[in-house]
Amino acid sequence: MQAHEAFEFGCRFLEKHDLEKAEMAFNLALKIDPSFAEAHNGLGVIYALRGKCPQALLHCAKAIELDPDEPEFYRSRAYIYLRMDDYRAAQMDLLKAKKLEGARRAAEPAVT
Repeated sequence: MQAHEAFEFGCRFLEKHDLEKAEMAFNLALKIDPSFAEAHNGLGVIYALRGKCPQALLHCAKAIELDPDEPEFYRSRAYIYLRMDDYRAAQMDLLKAKKLEGARRAAEPAVT
């Protein structure tokens, strides 16, 4: 199995709210490829849903370290900050995500 396949399984389990299996799949993806930023983000979401915010922040920080231009990672971390009642940090991450999305749109070729 490849890391991307394990990640996709994790996403499907997460959609079904099967956090245990999703966590196992994301961990497998990271075992195969420790630099898989999306799998770190997935674990961050799972830990946040379980109320384990310190662990969630570590995984989101790693995802951002690996891919600082991905807006979704900042939105995930904002969610964690909201769960921790840190509204200022959440707002900063949401603004960063919005800025990154704007930069992506500006870089896309115009459709004529």
